Amino acid sequence: MKRLIFFICLLFLSTLGFGQIQVRYDKEAVIDSVDQAYQNAWKSVKYCDGYRIQLVAVSNKSGAQKVYNEFKAAFPEANAYLSYTEPTFRVRVGNFKNRIDAYRFLMRIQGQFPGAFITRDKISFREI
Repeated sequence: MKRLIFFICLLFLSTLGFGQIQVRYDKEAVIDSVDQAYQNAWKSVKYCDGYRIQLVAVSNKSGAQKVYNEFKAAFPEANAYLSYTEPTFRVRVGNFKNRIDAYRFLMRIQGQFPGAFITRDKISFREI
């Protein structure tokens, strides 16, 4: 019995000593300069390829503004964009990196906007 208690105490004390290990990392100076160059390169990127959902494309601004306001009232957390490319006003919503995320959101809004569809667009890199 004494041997068992002695063995358990010895096992317990040996595990306490091994828990004190410290790991130290040495980083080369060139890594900082590469990291800084990488961050600076991404700061200049404003737009990237992505997806949006187009709600409507009409020839008059008041019709597009009405759909825009209707969408913002129903989904205030989502990004919406009203754009004009002659001769059409378009209302597009969202900043989606992939088509799957755009499709999920399309399923949420399709009841209110049945003509909505997914389209490729340049999206704001900062708002993803």
